[in-house]
Amino acid sequence: MSTGKDILCQKLQVLLDRRRREGRLYEPASTDEFEGTVDFGSNDTLSLSSSGILTQAFLHQLERHPHFCVGSTAPRAFEGTKQYLVDIERDMSHFHGAEAGLFFPSGYEANMAIWSSIPQPGDFVVFDELVHSSIREGMRLGRAKYIPFRHNDCRSLRQCLEDLQNQSTEVAEGKQVVFIALESIYSMDGDVSPVHDFVKVAYDALPRGNYVLSIDEAHSNGIIGPNGSGVVCEYGLESEFAIRLHTCGKALASAGAVVLCNETIKQGIINYARNVIFTTAPTFVTVAAVRAGYEILTSDEGQKRRGRLQQNIGYFYWTLTRHPRWEEMKQRGILYLPTERIWDTGPFKSPIVPVITKAGQAGNLCKSLRRARFWVNSVEFPSVPKGTGRVRLMIHADNTQEEMDGVIHLIMKWAADRAGPAQPVELMAKM
Repeated sequence: MSTGKDILCQKLQVLLDRRRREGRLYEPASTDEFEGTVDFGSNDTLSLSSSGILTQAFLHQLERHPHFCVGSTAPRAFEGTKQYLVDIERDMSHFHGAEAGLFFPSGYEANMAIWSSIPQPGDFVVFDELVHSSIREGMRLGRAKYIPFRHNDCRSLRQCLEDLQNQSTEVAEGKQVVFIALESIYSMDGDVSPVHDFVKVAYDALPRGNYVLSIDEAHSNGIIGPNGSGVVCEYGLESEFAIRLHTCGKALASAGAVVLCNETIKQGIINYARNVIFTTAPTFVTVAAVRAGYEILTSDEGQKRRGRLQQNIGYFYWTLTRHPRWEEMKQRGILYLPTERIWDTGPFKSPIVPVITKAGQAGNLCKSLRRARFWVNSVEFPSVPKGTGRVRLMIHADNTQEEMDGVIHLIMKWAADRAGPAQPVELMAKM
């Protein structure tokens, strides 16, 4: 006789087997698989972790605080708000030009807290269709209605805002708030939000000013703006965005996140976000690693690493897109880059390089590169839209030109093996 556990496991196994057949099964890499490979997969874009520089800065933090306690003992609403949290929130707020900050164990937790607690009944959230899953989950648990607009499309955003005014008298009269949720750099496409344009659209479309702009700077924190302070600080738009989220698990190579806002919004989150109320506060050890990372950002070493990262991104794109068979591979639909036309525009470049393959082929390319000891990751639906499976490469400050040349050579060899003998681009254009 089958038990409840047996039936449950049978159901789960059917789902897992289907994912495996579709090439969508997540199978975390073992240490043995990853060690010794060239890193084009991790979010350690400034190479703070792989170089060991963050470890040394972290140990220095511990030396400066020899009597620290392990464990925070309570949630933030009670005695969990220790002095080290008060200090890091003050210093991160100052660094990013904000009134207040609230530190979280992760960016996912932070987004869940924002969107489940701050928008009120009768409010609306208008969000870019490609925002992170954590924003969507937070909205789902919240009390406001939410509406997507087309990715990075100002016309679509304007239409959404105008439709809301036509449908809701309270929005038109300025009595309810419209939240606009964006990211600065999108994690799967690697493109940058046109923040100036979105600010203008909100200002024009909602003349009563009853909107709140929010931005997730997970992939820009540490690499863009003065001392790596982000896209909003790069453009001097701090006063335009009432809510900003900066995570520390990517370029800063540690863990945690800070929500930048004013004191009222901060207290609202502490009092109404269930994942804050019922979760133990972050520990000193987590905060010490974050503080170590921020001290590197403001140093000459941080400046050099940001500069080297931007140079590497430019070199990678330039070398890949000028390969003799690149245009042919694009026209045959074997490979393409959604960011190819925009990588060299603007004052900075995103380290995320999405190499999109034919449907179902991303996993094959990923395995081919891993066999050659280049570590990359493939991403399939539902993390990306159907038919846009990709190998998502991350460029790092410490990647060498030889390493970049090597992975590009293998990508193009893989594509050429599927295309057959080279054909003139002129002939391809007629096919």
